[in-house]
Amino acid sequence: MAITKPPVKKNVEDFIAGAPDAGGQASAEVRQPKYVRKGKKLQITLTIAQPLLERVDEMAAKLGQSRAAVINLAVYQGLESGLQIQKQ
Repeated sequence: MAITKPPVKKNVEDFIAGAPDAGGQASAEVRQPKYVRKGKKLQITLTIAQPLLERVDEMAAKLGQSRAAVINLAVYQGLESGLQIQKQ
């Protein structure tokens, strides 16, 4: 026989506001940030094109750093020096 946790009781207002069709600002206010706290940092999910990821991994190996360190450095430098979007 499996041991299961008892169901968590939710507040009725939170349940209604969390519905996909709740609409308006109420649902925006209820949304939680999409990250997991890991010590002083936040863990996020990143989707990246395979060729770009391969370049990141190559640079990480060349610098002797982790993939995360290279991504963090690139984001930091981009924010500090500004980003430009090239129009074609």
